[in-house]
Amino acid sequence: MAKFSANSKYAMIVGSIVLLLVIVYFFGSRSEGFQSGDATFTLYYADWCPHCKTVKPVFADWSKSGSFTVNGKSVTTNMVEESSMKDKSVPVKGYPTFLLKKADGSYVEFDGDRSPSGWEQWLAKNV
Repeated sequence: MAKFSANSKYAMIVGSIVLLLVIVYFFGSRSEGFQSGDATFTLYYADWCPHCKTVKPVFADWSKSGSFTVNGKSVTTNMVEESSMKDKSVPVKGYPTFLLKKADGSYVEFDGDRSPSGWEQWLAKNV
């Protein structure tokens, strides 16, 4: 059996602990994110749209924290302007459009009252 100095024993112990912490952190956060069902609720708007001009400041104020917990699941909020839309697969039919992108990648179009209480009630049913 090889002899190790005291320093190399400590280095092996510290290295093992660091490796264990990295594994727990990486896999723990992955499984937690999966279990929590992270979703994103996004307002798609156009600056030329009169309805967007009305709802945009209300949504911006309501969503300023950037995320909510709904039914124990994390919901991130987002706002995307028409000219900055890069993903053409997003099912935006007109403006404004509110879409919930679920953890599985599917989209659900918002069909409730365009107000903070309307968004919260709808999210509680759809997250």
